Amino acid sequence: MFSMNCSFGQETSSKSVYAHFVTWFKTKDFSGKWEMWNSDYNESPHNPDTIFISGQRDLAVTSYPLTGPYDTSDPDILEYQFLLMRLSGIDGIIVDWDGRRINQYRHDALMTILPYLEKYNLQLIMCFEEWCGYWPRGTFADRQAEIKAAKDEMLWMVETFLNKPFYGIVGGKKPVLIFRKIPDKWFNSAEWQDIAKDFNDVRLIFDSEWYNQFGKVVGGKYFWVGSFDPKTNNSSLEFCKNVYANFFKQKNPNINNEIVFGGATPGFDDSPVWGWGTTARKAPRYDGERFEMTWQMSMDNKVDVVQIITWNDWNEGTQIEPCDKYGYKYLELNKKYSAMYKGVRDDVPNDVLRIPLKLYNARKAAKAEKTVLDDLSGALFNKEFDRAKVLAGKIND
Repeated sequence: MFSMNCSFGQETSSKSVYAHFVTWFKTKDFSGKWEMWNSDYNESPHNPDTIFISGQRDLAVTSYPLTGPYDTSDPDILEYQFLLMRLSGIDGIIVDWDGRRINQYRHDALMTILPYLEKYNLQLIMCFEEWCGYWPRGTFADRQAEIKAAKDEMLWMVETFLNKPFYGIVGGKKPVLIFRKIPDKWFNSAEWQDIAKDFNDVRLIFDSEWYNQFGKVVGGKYFWVGSFDPKTNNSSLEFCKNVYANFFKQKNPNINNEIVFGGATPGFDDSPVWGWGTTARKAPRYDGERFEMTWQMSMDNKVDVVQIITWNDWNEGTQIEPCDKYGYKYLELNKKYSAMYKGVRDDVPNDVLRIPLKLYNARKAAKAEKTVLDDLSGALFNKEFDRAKVLAGKIND
């Protein structure tokens, strides 16, 4: 059995990089059903049971993961993903959580992930989906019951996640990002004051769109993929640059020591799910220029945290996880910029990023002894790259 040291290398930094990570993918092989790899929108249907001549399945994605479709609760995929995160300069994950009632399988997947965060020395920050207090419509008798539901979920979240050693701390505070979902049901400023009044150690971080509308309840702001030009439903490079520049100009006079989550985004394309039933939105990648531009702007403006948007939201085409179209391009870029942001050396050779896939495939195909694969995983985690290459060479392709 290998051992993992907790420092993942010797250099440290007060600055952190988090990847937005979704927990909603399921496969028939692992969970007995498909979730989120499929799409039932008439304009863009996808059925993973359909296999093309190329051998790829019909997935609701803009590019195909190098692992093929996976189940977010699979320990083998978590090992692959979390090793790649550490190797590419990512310190933790930000996870959407819509409570215990809505989409419970996503909640269950998150609970499965927790031990692996500690194992791979990764931090967690929660993104609280506001709708867990009022969805589905008619679940609660009145508005006060909806507010209480949100409070109850937040209390459970604080006790279960925020009070654990793996929870991320920024500026001495525990941040929680707030994601709003149903326009005619949104909590207003007074309601959020009521929800948040008992959580003194929690800093609520709102999307910049709502940044100035919630008074003292706001502890900071985060940047997402940026808005889209209403004339085209697209986002050009210049449009994105202007939106992000405006993000940094916004100030909320009620906030002292605000926390700013910058965002590095490769692009966006939700055509595989037809804009979730409306119409597709697109933000082209420009061969990596968007990712580099938003990374550079984040550094220039000295953000407290950089959020990678995203690690694996394949449905919206924001993923940096390795795929057939882009390979390891975005991990290599992220590794480079993460080191620059933190002021440390980029000491991970690019070819090492290819080894976790070999490890994952070997586990799935039982191509090597478990002890060899465990040793390889440990060597990667401990940055023993020469040893990792030797061990990887023992695995038959």
